[in-house]
Amino acid sequence: MLGSKTQTMIGRPVLPEAAVHAVVEEHALDAKVIIFKKKRRKNYRRKKGHRQVKLDQFTELTKLRITDIQGIEKPEMPTSAKTEKAAAKKVEKAAVAA
Repeated sequence: MLGSKTQTMIGRPVLPEAAVHAVVEEHALDAKVIIFKKKRRKNYRRKKGHRQVKLDQFTELTKLRITDIQGIEKPEMPTSAKTEKAAAKKVEKAAVAA
C-alpha cells in the first residue's frame, strides 16, 4: 500500500512500480533470556542464560533506516511564512548594501 495526501494505491497482491530503499543500520542478536532457579533455605541457586533458537540459528535482528519510497509522487513541502520573511530580509539587506 502506498499513500500520499492526494492518493492511495492498494496492491493486490503487489504494486509493480513501487520500490523501497533502505540502509542497514546494525545487525544484532536477540536478547538473552535469564533462567534463575532458587530453593529457599537449601543454598540452591542456579543461573543460566540462553537465546531462543529457531531452525538451528540464533534469532538475528537487523535495524533498517528507510531512505526513500518510490512509486507515488511526493507531496510538495509548504514554504512557511518565516522562510519567506527571511528571504525578503536578505534581499533588502543586499539592496541596501549595494
